[in-house]
Amino acid sequence: MNKHEISLLATLKTTDAFGDKYTADFPAPSTGGKQFALVKAAVTATSGLGATQVSGGDESHVGVLNEVALRLKLHTDLLGISTAAHSLVLLGTAGLDGLFHMPRHDGDQELLNTARAFVTDATPFQAQFVTLNLPATFIADLNTDIADFETALKAHKSGGGKKSVATTGIGKTIHDAGIALHVLNTVVPNTYANDPAKLAEWVIASHVEKHTPVPRPATLAKKAAAQAAKNKPATP
Repeated sequence: MNKHEISLLATLKTTDAFGDKYTADFPAPSTGGKQFALVKAAVTATSGLGATQVSGGDESHVGVLNEVALRLKLHTDLLGISTAAHSLVLLGTAGLDGLFHMPRHDGDQELLNTARAFVTDATPFQAQFVTLNLPATFIADLNTDIADFETALKAHKSGGGKKSVATTGIGKTIHDAGIALHVLNTVVPNTYANDPAKLAEWVIASHVEKHTPVPRPATLAKKAAAQAAKNKPATP
């Protein structure tokens, strides 16, 4: 969430608490009651979306770290096989010419395609590769590293997708709740036009900081007093 959304969410929570405290003054079917219900729903929804946003970000981050490590491991596998293949050619092994070239680019898909081609091409020559002290399980190990790399790529994309969806959801939820708050800033002052104490309480509860929320009691008190004076009925 950006700073504005954080500030607005803090206000929505205090607004929700105000609505709970004076729920009898804003029945559910009324305009005020409906707006307070929207604010409450937004607070609940944003909490869940926020958790998903963080979780998605963490999942994506872990996926990136795994992806980097596994990309290096897969590249090391291929380099070992490619080097061994060149040695076998020098030793006179037929049928290896033109095979086992390292990928020319750094793309993930090209790396995966090359790795799969190495598995296919190395299988008929497994015994010869082993004579150069490659592990007897080098083809199975390569298949495992291919699968692990693909899993890391999917985790990265999945986590990023979850974070993106949650971020969009948070933005829309808070925006819609902001409209409800705007309506309440009409309804509540009208409701408490003759109750300066509740009106002052509302001004503090509904105040939205322009940046990161920082309590400013003196400023809010002045604003509350001015609002109360504005809504006080004229003396006949």
